[in-house]
Amino acid sequence: MTDRLLLVRHGVTTWNREGRFQGHLDPPLDPIGVEQARLLGTRLAAEEHGPIRIVTSPLTRASATAALLADARRRTGRETEVETHDGLMEIGQGDWSGRTHTEIARDDAERYAAWRAGGGQVTPPGGETLEAATNRIVAALDELTTDGEATLCLVSHGGILRLAAGHLLGLPALEAWALDVDNASVSRLTWQAAGEPWRIEAWNDTAHLLGHAALHDESEGAPLAL
Repeated sequence: MTDRLLLVRHGVTTWNREGRFQGHLDPPLDPIGVEQARLLGTRLAAEEHGPIRIVTSPLTRASATAALLADARRRTGRETEVETHDGLMEIGQGDWSGRTHTEIARDDAERYAAWRAGGGQVTPPGGETLEAATNRIVAALDELTTDGEATLCLVSHGGILRLAAGHLLGLPALEAWALDVDNASVSRLTWQAAGEPWRIEAWNDTAHLLGHAALHDESEGAPLAL
């Protein structure tokens, strides 16, 4: 049974910095994102209770981050395999995928304004509903936390990690959506008891990026680059 969770958001991509919806599309880490992931890997590998099991979204920006975390552990003599799980994929953004917030605000103004005001509750045209995405990540969490090592590291995406937090911490949807989840951040949760919310040790920790470009791609408490 897992008693400790590390929730990691992938390193930054060019699309993150452009404010471009990624969703199920697959842009890679940019050079800064690679360096962010290396710094995070070095930090986690140096910790006494670093990740034992690493499971990642199959999208490249997450799986490349996870690979760099595992590489850092191997350099300390602890072999760690990386697993993939489709349940950790980002929320599908449909017709908004690949487009910037500026473009969508211009071309789909009414729906975009409702999406911004409603904490992501409005589904982009052709996109994945929050209900479907929530069901997906909850099923993945239930599976992975009951069939794994004591410490589990999940490497995923800003939107889906907010939904995960809502489930794990028992937060209302709008409160969970407003959480900061920066690129290459790690959030640490510990299990308390059956039926109880998980306890936060740290949320959105980016101390390993001090002196580097820790990019914060949020605006007024809402995600800008899913």
